[in-house]
This record gives sequence, structure tokens and C-alpha cells, in this order.
Amino acid sequence: MGHGARSVRGQGRNADKGFTLIELTVVIVILGVMLALIIPRLGELGEANLKKSCRHLTGMIRFLHNESQATKDEYRLRFDVSEGRYWVEVLNKMSEKAGEFRRFSSEMATEATLAGQTTFRDVKVASHPDDPFIRFTPDGWVEPALIHLRDGEGRDFTLMIKPLTGDTELREGYVEEK
Repeated sequence: MGHGARSVRGQGRNADKGFTLIELTVVIVILGVMLALIIPRLGELGEANLKKSCRHLTGMIRFLHNESQATKDEYRLRFDVSEGRYWVEVLNKMSEKAGEFRRFSSEMATEATLAGQTTFRDVKVASHPDDPFIRFTPDGWVEPALIHLRDGEGRDFTLMIKPLTGDTELREGYVEEK
């Protein structure tokens, strides 16, 4: 009797080693539902990177607008369009009529790059269309500019900088100058 009981137990262990077809089907259905919910959100990552980049650029522009008035110095936000980088420069006055711009760095104004796959298409400033930078003067004036961005999915956006306030507005699409 001990011998028969042992063989039944042995057969039971071998039968429990695999998954049934029903268990595998349930797992596949659950994975399918999860993927159906997650995949549409992956597109939001490109938009999240774009918004992160715009928030950082907007913060930098506001900072420079305020800093130029507070310190009575002229600043500019310079762009490396092909590399997706931007940084701050301050005018180092040598005399009343002469000066040169040099890199400026602080906790609020450090060199930065665009987030994720966000890229610059171009930076349009009417007074110097081939040199991508935005000037901030001590009297509170900011050069009007259009920063054209492209997210990771190839969609275009325009960050518009307003000259008197330094405020920004993000618009979908490639907005041209008026």
C-alpha cells in the first residue's frame, strides 16, 4: 500500500509542472489589455519632453528679463540650433561704447539642452536673422523672437517671445513672423 501511494503522489507532481492552455490564454489577454492602455501614452512622452523644454526656456527668458533690469546689464540667450543647446551671455562693458559678451552662469542660468528628442528647427529674430540669440536690455525690452521646435514625433511648435513683458506663448505649428 505504501508503494501505490508513492506512485500516485509522483504522478501528481509531474502533472503540476506546466501551465494549462487556459492559464496561458488569460496571461496573454491581460498583457494585451495592458499594452492597449500603455502604447497610446508613449506618444505623450514626446509631448512631455517638448513641454519640459518650453518650461525651461520660458523660465530662462523670464529670469533674464528680470535680471537685466535688476543688474542694469545687457544679456542675451544664445542658441546652438544644430546641437539643441542654449546658454546665457552678459555684456562686459570695457568703456561707454565698447564691450564684449561673455558666458554667464548662475543657478538659474546654466547651459542647457532640449529634453528628449525635441529639437530646434530655427530661432527667428528680425534684427539678426542669421545669428540665433535673443537680447535682454536693462530697460526691460526683450527682442521679439520665434523659437521653432519639433517634438520626437515630427510635430512643429512655436514659442513666441513678447518684447515688452518677456512673456512666452506656445503655439502648435510653425508660426511665421507677422
